[in-house]
Amino acid sequence: MKNLKQLVLPCYKMEVAMNVEAWYFLHGTTNGVCNLTYFLSLLSGMAVTEVSNTKRGLGYVLHPGQVDGSMLSLAKEWNIGRKSVSRLLEDFSQRGLIRIVSNPITTIMDVVCVKSWMMDGRLTENPTYQQAVKAYEGVRIYLFNGQRLETLRKSSARTKKPKDKNTNKDKEKSAQTSQPNQSISEDKEQYKQPEYNPPIMQKGNALPNDNTFYK
Repeated sequence: MKNLKQLVLPCYKMEVAMNVEAWYFLHGTTNGVCNLTYFLSLLSGMAVTEVSNTKRGLGYVLHPGQVDGSMLSLAKEWNIGRKSVSRLLEDFSQRGLIRIVSNPITTIMDVVCVKSWMMDGRLTENPTYQQAVKAYEGVRIYLFNGQRLETLRKSSARTKKPKDKNTNKDKEKSAQTSQPNQSISEDKEQYKQPEYNPPIMQKGNALPNDNTFYK
């Protein structure tokens, strides 16, 4: 299967909600190809309006939110064996991405993880959508027609910025240098010599202790 560079959708925008386990599984690989590529291939063939198809002379109706594809046709499109196709679809189903509907003519799948899509400026709720995660849980992505697939394959986890060791060392040095200066200033105030104040002489010939001057 070719690794497409741009996403091809039957509508302008599509909202998809899934749990974290399903999102991690889509970033795995099958036969060397990212599982997300296989899943986006199903989304590109999903019906957004009611479509009438025929196969081997028998007619069937494809409702909005459904995609059809036999094991043989998907094996040719994805360039993998039919057992790998069956196992991959089962993995999608177990993780709440699709629901396989029994049909004697072909394989029909409800894309239960697609919440809504927008086409011609009109928002349409998917009738086959099954809420598997709450609004504040899991993974919710918005796909746009013609979107670059490289942005979807990259992880969106944010890494914490490492703390700058130099700034911490500078702070410690400044704290250490400020403390000795402060102690030195305090010592100076503590051991400061008292000022000498000479005694005040009284009038006459008597000293403060009633002693007289020698003449």
